[in-house]
Amino acid sequence: MIRLFAAWLLLALSGATALASPLGPDGNPGRTLPGKFIWFDLATDDPVGARAFYGAVFGWKFREGGKASAPYTLIEHADGKVGGMFRQPRPEGAPAGSRWLSLISVGNAETAARYVREQGGRVIVAPRSVPGRGAHAVFADPEGAVFGVLATSDGDPADGPVADGDVFWVDLFAREPDKAAAFYAGLAGYEVDDGETIPGRTHLILATGGFARAGIWPLSESVRAPGWLPYVLVDDVAAAVSRARAAGGKVLVEPRAELLDGNVAVIADPNGGTIGVVNWVVRTDAKERAQ
Repeated sequence: MIRLFAAWLLLALSGATALASPLGPDGNPGRTLPGKFIWFDLATDDPVGARAFYGAVFGWKFREGGKASAPYTLIEHADGKVGGMFRQPRPEGAPAGSRWLSLISVGNAETAARYVREQGGRVIVAPRSVPGRGAHAVFADPEGAVFGVLATSDGDPADGPVADGDVFWVDLFAREPDKAAAFYAGLAGYEVDDGETIPGRTHLILATGGFARAGIWPLSESVRAPGWLPYVLVDDVAAAVSRARAAGGKVLVEPRAELLDGNVAVIADPNGGTIGVVNWVVRTDAKERAQ
């Protein structure tokens, strides 16, 4: 599935160069914020269904671009872009037809690729420059968690308040959180701090520039493999979960009191694309969280 993901991402972006709007985040030229998660791509075998689901749950809007044979769709909300979406046929026997990819800002994608190889990770999509986007690459970390990097051509978006409907936070679920933290610290210059804990589980925080960027949790028995999970900011988690069910999705983690007082949940779209929802009403970390 990963190889197909890589091939279809390249095809979609190569066919989308005619799109008037940049194929990456709206930033300021010359601004680079290494370690900031700045873009999110959805690969899905049902783009029409994905639009209906995510539009109903988060109010997202969609704008098409590129060739009819391999369109690339921009995902937007009221305050700007969230990411992109492209069609990928479901591999035979695959349990899910949708997959989210989170991309980290880096200063140089080639340097990032060398680091990943040296540290025992894998390069899935070699660094490639795309007009209107910058140089991106897709990797698997040493445990196999898939992520992307992006050195934008138009600069990174500034740190600041996150609006409802935007991605607010990203968590990595890893078998060995300390080793994973060391790997990503070397990749993007993260400081590693202790975060809030759940009994028996330690939560690590990755931070750069005075902002917390992501968390790392130990992999639980209910999760099959290591991976990154983005969370969308909403004003009412219970209502978002209800909308997800009504739109044909599943609730993988129900809101419950021991998880941010019921203000976080994890849902899956009808084709298995997994994403979190959060209402950040209480700040428990020393560093302000911002994407």
